[in-house]
Amino acid sequence: MGFNKPTWTPGHDRHAESDTHFRQLKRLRARGERHARESIAARQLEGSLMSLAALLGSPVRDPDGHSVGELRDVFVNWTAGTSYPPMTAIVMRAGHRDIMISARWLEVTAPASIRLRSANAYARAVKRHSGDVALAHDVLDHQIVDSVGTQIVRPSDVYLATVRGRVELVGIEVGPAALLRRLGPKRLRGRIRPQRVIDWGAIHGFAPRPGEDEAAPRSRTAVAGQPGAAIALDRTAGDLKPLRPTEAQSALRRAGTRRAGDAS
Repeated sequence: MGFNKPTWTPGHDRHAESDTHFRQLKRLRARGERHARESIAARQLEGSLMSLAALLGSPVRDPDGHSVGELRDVFVNWTAGTSYPPMTAIVMRAGHRDIMISARWLEVTAPASIRLRSANAYARAVKRHSGDVALAHDVLDHQIVDSVGTQIVRPSDVYLATVRGRVELVGIEVGPAALLRRLGPKRLRGRIRPQRVIDWGAIHGFAPRPGEDEAAPRSRTAVAGQPGAAIALDRTAGDLKPLRPTEAQSALRRAGTRRAGDAS
């Protein structure tokens, strides 16, 4: 007959082989479900995160939608009591000079839209104040070091998010995917699909370049912007775990809850 009958070979446990096959299928199914969840979370984050790479070079528009300049940098203010520093100003190129506009005059929406609240927005000369961090100048592509001084990868992008009405610095992304997106065509920079995000809450401060010791304890931002200054983690490289998209979503939800608690 032409029927294919199951056969059993001496020395092989048919039940054990079946259990092994079942476990393999279960692992593959769980992996597929996890990948699907992460993909959905990444697409959702695209609508809530603001990418510094996408913001840089974007037009700053007046209330009528006319371009009045081009974004050059974003300032946040990072003090000892703040884990996720708020955006305080932008640096805009208008004509042949750079000017600073306070965040209170701005409406910033994901992924890269910046609009003035009023045509009479007050602009001033660019000046660094205590606690200020210029994200493009001080963070992007700067060396990251862990708590024992081990150098790790550099940030390819910086992420901000609106948390309870305030734009805050929430994380940095490392890895080739973010770098390729940033260096690619400008139309693709706003298509954010975070993969290897480091929570800004894991950043301890800025460290001087190798060979320069701090004479006394300083603020988190004391050496920010200086040549060779690095971004210092509060843990070792082995303890660092980049956030998956679902974890980044959870972190944003916690930040919103925390912000609501602070406001009440």
